[in-house]
Amino acid sequence: MKKQCLFSAPFSFLPDDVIRKYRNFMPTEFREIWSRADLLPDDKLTAWAMNPGQNFIVDESILEYFPNIQVLSTPSTGSNHIDRDVCARRGVAVFSLLDNRSVLDTISASAEFTFLLLINSLRRLDFSLPEVTEGRWRANEDEMRGRELAGKHIGLVGLGRIGRRMARYCQAFDATVSFYDPYVKTEEIPAWPLKRIFEDSDAVCICPALTDETRGMIDYNLLKRLRTGASFVNTSRGEVLVDADLARILAERPDLRVGLDVLTGEVTASQYQSPLIEYHRKGQIVITPHIAGATVESQAKAAIGALNSFEAYYSASKIP
Repeated sequence: MKKQCLFSAPFSFLPDDVIRKYRNFMPTEFREIWSRADLLPDDKLTAWAMNPGQNFIVDESILEYFPNIQVLSTPSTGSNHIDRDVCARRGVAVFSLLDNRSVLDTISASAEFTFLLLINSLRRLDFSLPEVTEGRWRANEDEMRGRELAGKHIGLVGLGRIGRRMARYCQAFDATVSFYDPYVKTEEIPAWPLKRIFEDSDAVCICPALTDETRGMIDYNLLKRLRTGASFVNTSRGEVLVDADLARILAERPDLRVGLDVLTGEVTASQYQSPLIEYHRKGQIVITPHIAGATVESQAKAAIGALNSFEAYYSASKIP
């Protein structure tokens, strides 16, 4: 069977050479898919570069649409929108950007956005912009008065690609940094126990991968340790955090400054059921719709990373 690919992630902004590389390697249909209703059965499809922002999980019923699928590649580090057990049982190979470090290490978008949320938590840009729109000029200056990053201590949970970039960014702004990551050993940055990260940091940034070990890791017992006026930022995956526990803390602690780019339930389109949405609506916290990685450059690189996975798969399997 000849190779045939569906690229279902956003693509309108991709450079022509990226589109051309896909089509030179195999016939490729470019069509954005966000919901299950957008799927069309296709018994010719063998490779699928999928949308990491889709609101459904690729499970047994989805794979039935594509009886000859051989390989999936998601242009993202997270793969919780794919049932890997089902894929393994059906002999479908699965790749993510974690399988292509040479590409992944060139992508800085998520770290930059994490830093943006951190700075916003200190300076409250989100609060200040509507003031001008609504005709107020420093009338609420006390509420707009922020804090400097310089001199603050930033605690990083996870010292992978994003965590290491965040450490550099914060140090460049004269902040000090510590980290918690049981899988990383370094003398460049002090390693602290997780409880101390929450107790002794002016800001805590959550940036590990979602695994069975990190799922639900950030709970009430940790969140209650945050300092008065501390910032808390999560750009990892919503499931790393217990939403209900953060909502409980926010009810008790209006002093906290919170920025989130992810919520539990995104892959099943149930994120608006999170109790944290209400705190965003009333302006107590900031939630953005999982756009940390949404830049032209990063998504073009990620698309090439997905293609690299297909090339490696077909080269190794000797499938013509």
